[in-house]
Amino acid sequence: MDLTALRGIGDKKSKDFKRLGISSVSDLYNYYPREYEDRSKLKNIVDIADNNKHFFIWRISSRLYQKNFGKMTISYVYVYEEKSEFGKIRLIWFNDRFTPRRLVRGREYKFYTSVSKKNAFYEAGNPLFCDIDDDEIGSIVSIYPLTRGISNKQIRQFMGQALAYFDKREEILSDNILEEFSLNKRCENLREIHFPTSIANLTEAKSQIKLVDLLKDLCFLDFLKKMTKFSQDTHLSYKIDNILSELSFTLTRSQRKVLEEILDDCNSPYTANRLLVGDVGSGKTIVAIVVMIIFALNGYQSAMMVPTELLAIQQFEKNIELFDKFNVKAALLTGSSKDKEEIKKAIKNGEIDILIGTHALIVEDVEFYNLKFVVNDEQHRFGVSQRQMLALKGEVVNYLTMTATPIPRTLSLKISEIIDLSIINELPKGRKPIETKLLGSDKIEILYENIERTIKENRQIYVVTNNIDSDDKNSLENLYGIYKKRFPQFKISILHGKMKAKDKEDILGDFNDGKIDILLATTVIEVGIDVANANTMIIYNANNFGLSTLHQLRGRVGRGEYESYCYLISDNPSPSNKLNILVESNDGFEIAKKDYEKRGGGKILSYLQHGKNLSTVDFLNMSKDEIEKCFKIYERLKDGNYQGIDLTYVEEYFRENKRIILN
Repeated sequence: MDLTALRGIGDKKSKDFKRLGISSVSDLYNYYPREYEDRSKLKNIVDIADNNKHFFIWRISSRLYQKNFGKMTISYVYVYEEKSEFGKIRLIWFNDRFTPRRLVRGREYKFYTSVSKKNAFYEAGNPLFCDIDDDEIGSIVSIYPLTRGISNKQIRQFMGQALAYFDKREEILSDNILEEFSLNKRCENLREIHFPTSIANLTEAKSQIKLVDLLKDLCFLDFLKKMTKFSQDTHLSYKIDNILSELSFTLTRSQRKVLEEILDDCNSPYTANRLLVGDVGSGKTIVAIVVMIIFALNGYQSAMMVPTELLAIQQFEKNIELFDKFNVKAALLTGSSKDKEEIKKAIKNGEIDILIGTHALIVEDVEFYNLKFVVNDEQHRFGVSQRQMLALKGEVVNYLTMTATPIPRTLSLKISEIIDLSIINELPKGRKPIETKLLGSDKIEILYENIERTIKENRQIYVVTNNIDSDDKNSLENLYGIYKKRFPQFKISILHGKMKAKDKEDILGDFNDGKIDILLATTVIEVGIDVANANTMIIYNANNFGLSTLHQLRGRVGRGEYESYCYLISDNPSPSNKLNILVESNDGFEIAKKDYEKRGGGKILSYLQHGKNLSTVDFLNMSKDEIEKCFKIYERLKDGNYQGIDLTYVEEYFRENKRIILN
């Protein structure tokens, strides 16, 4: 049902909601709060012994006063509380002439505010208030991520309407299964999540939503796997030790184990469909490259799709010497490739064994001669349909998906029983932890001294920011001017996504060759860039990035034999700053979990990424008990041939899409 079916939502408001990813009524009631405020407990001032916000009921006892102090406007009224020490309480608003005008003298209102003691009265600054019969105060209130034109109060008002139109097709479990495992209906859990009746009920509702969403994923995975099991006659002949001896380093035990799992899959009577998980810098890509070489040596074509042009260039150039050692023909194909037609012709004729590229690989006129193995790097950057389009370029294709998104061990052990899951759980030998420091903007001079010393030791430096040419003092253009002035003796270059492909390629090549000392860049270097001589990462406006993105950026250094450093620049380097999580940990899973906790309970990208219109699942924050209960129900359903779960729309999805990539 379209969002405009709700009373009060027209075309303009609908466009506002689309910025939040909400286009339908179902999108709205599945839009989870990021946090909650418990405004349910009514207090008197005499009961308050802290500076936290509390719920009060006060009667307005004076007229509204407004005073100007230069550019500052102060509006205030008085209320009276009989039991308080002074009785009189002043409610004050700063630079807000209009909000307090809604208050009527002699009328009672609900207030949610903190209170401080002044000389002869109490004072409450910028208090929230509502009418006595309004539930905005006096209940547990859900707080949502917002956008321009959408207030929290509006979302709550529209949410009530949306829940009345709950789509019963989303209720996938039968009443018998719900009763057997003491589960509430999904619509009841959603109502509790948006309009909590108690903390205990809210906690249980959130737990059940997560559990059933994961259960749905598990059942769909198992169901779909049976429907997408393709016979193949691919035969790979290889001597793995001979191939690995050509590498300039030794694979870790974990890499070797994963490599053998993938090859065994690809050499089986059925096509491989495997998910490879490994932290930043764990060496996932070289495993995939070795598999691609083995396919090429056996007369089959391979393709690797990566999310950015810069990463495609990096992966191609980094491995071209290795391809040459085996006389394997490789090519690079991106949207900016000048020789596209020649490359496409060579691919179609079987003259290219390995193709590395971006979304350009899945355009209609790219045809392969004998494609048997495809790799999707950083799978969360691509949609399901894009991943399927690449696999459909061949008749019967083995598929490998790679991601740095961590999965908790408890869950990964369980999921591996259903899908083909490989995990690289160690870093390459000699890889040292990266020392991370949080620096205030006022400590930049200390940083400059470290930069100078680092470059004099013949090391290289990344400097990353989130803006290119804005008014921000830390934009790429402004930082370039600052660094050129401060370090005129060093070679400094800029790299960002808006540059021409040839310019990006030249700059990346020069940085690889050590011709650039300081590379100023945006997050285009977030994934895949691998320069062993670069040992320092400096990130400006660090608070504007998510922790997982910062961890990815930090992973660009520490790839050589040198001690490596990451400096996070912030205007607020306090002990409570979220950036201290990175200072204290190099563990990708712990950082991702903390990132979730900091951002609150919004939707998180599903790691399995296997379906269309399937609910996302927060795997990171599931307890062991929740996971165990989920798999208990899953086994019960599976043993009963899925009696008790509605698989209607996964069947529709399969009929609509002839090939489904499970991971």
